[in-house]
Amino acid sequence: MRLPFYYYVLRIARFSGIRKKIIASFIAIFLLILPLIINQSLTGIRQANEYRAIIDNIGRASSLNMKLRTEIEPIVWDIVAGKSRFESSGIADLMEGIRDDMDALRLDYYSRNNRTTMDVVLRTMTTLESYIKKLELQVMYDRPVAEHEATLEEIRSVTNLMTDLMQNFIGKQMNEVSMLNERISERNVKIFFADMLLLAAALVIGFFTVWAISGSISRPIEKLRRMASKIAGGDFHSRVSMRKDGELSELADSMNSMARQIELLIQKSIEEERNLKISEMKTLQAQITPHFLYNTLDAIIWAAESNRSRDVIKLVSALSSFFRITLSHGVDFIPLRDEIQHVENYLIIQQMRYSDILKYEIDSDPEIYDDTVLKLLLQPLVENAIYHGIRQKRGGRGLVTVSARACPRGISFRVSDTGVGMTEDHAERVRRVMRDGPGDGADRDKAGFGLFNVNRRLELYYGRESGLEIESGDSGTAVSFVLPRSVPSSVQG
Repeated sequence: MRLPFYYYVLRIARFSGIRKKIIASFIAIFLLILPLIINQSLTGIRQANEYRAIIDNIGRASSLNMKLRTEIEPIVWDIVAGKSRFESSGIADLMEGIRDDMDALRLDYYSRNNRTTMDVVLRTMTTLESYIKKLELQVMYDRPVAEHEATLEEIRSVTNLMTDLMQNFIGKQMNEVSMLNERISERNVKIFFADMLLLAAALVIGFFTVWAISGSISRPIEKLRRMASKIAGGDFHSRVSMRKDGELSELADSMNSMARQIELLIQKSIEEERNLKISEMKTLQAQITPHFLYNTLDAIIWAAESNRSRDVIKLVSALSSFFRITLSHGVDFIPLRDEIQHVENYLIIQQMRYSDILKYEIDSDPEIYDDTVLKLLLQPLVENAIYHGIRQKRGGRGLVTVSARACPRGISFRVSDTGVGMTEDHAERVRRVMRDGPGDGADRDKAGFGLFNVNRRLELYYGRESGLEIESGDSGTAVSFVLPRSVPSSVQG
């Protein structure tokens, strides 16, 4: 037969939260142990009450016996000797008190087996009361002393009989104590075996209750552990399904959501890494275009034909260093001095080609030359300044200025030109293209692929806070950005 509380405990174990399951487990264990506690307590109380009642009866019987032995005869003797009167002797109150105590002993539940003895005592008490009444009448009518002595002797005899009877009653009570001890011993043996059976049943029921409750907690946790282990092993497709029953289901939902987010982030990271590699390859391709190489070689040939050997050496040396730093053995980060050297080589080559319209300045702090930066950041900006700023200007030579200085945020870079500049609408369009990507055809040529590529690489490696900032007006354009003075953690090691 299923216990009602056990049924409800199992329902709680299936559908409640961890806190309620623990409470339910505690309640189940308490309810299973409670009968043992109640049984032992009631048994102890019952035995203590039996002992106390018998001991009380023995005490009252002894007190009565003492009164019969020591109090009645002296009072009666004083009355006979004329030392006191019936009215003031207290004999009536004493007899009434003795009778009340005897009636109480007779009616006591634990003394019902000795009622026969008490009935005899009470009948003897009636005889004693009649003799005392007789003595009272004799004294009242001043009967002879001999009659008084005879009545006194009868009172003494009845009193002795009563004391004997009370002593007999006390003896029976003592026997009852002995019998009670035997009954308690037998009862304790039975209670022990009953308690053992009840304890065994409680342990069995308690085991299945705790097993059900702990299983309802451990099984979901084991599912979560297996899922976490799979996620740690790289399986982000893993999901866990669980009954909607409180904290563990919420944790499962959170872990499923986390796995989905990690999977999406990894996919996004892979996509960004792929886009980054594509951007880097396009950067390299843009810098090693046949057009740039042909123009540079033409300038070298022209200088050679003009017997300008110093210019030939300068151009060849700049071109060689330019491509050496561009490739950099495939690494992404190079010392700042190499980045400055790279853009200076590019400006040397371009100044040879556009000596009539271009001049340049490089303002850099040698103290930061050993800092490591992402390569190929400045050259695309300089190229953009020359082709979309200086070349579009009419009249006079334009100036391109490259600056690299330490600042509170790290290293501040700035590429500015004194070219044609841009209107605010044009500048805003360039910012949008730089953020979202260049368009096709004319839009790509006009906006400049280099700006988008550099901005994209800066944001991927250093974060959005390191993106390009553009300032432009009628007198030229400036592009700036700030890098921290350390290699990003994403590329270290």
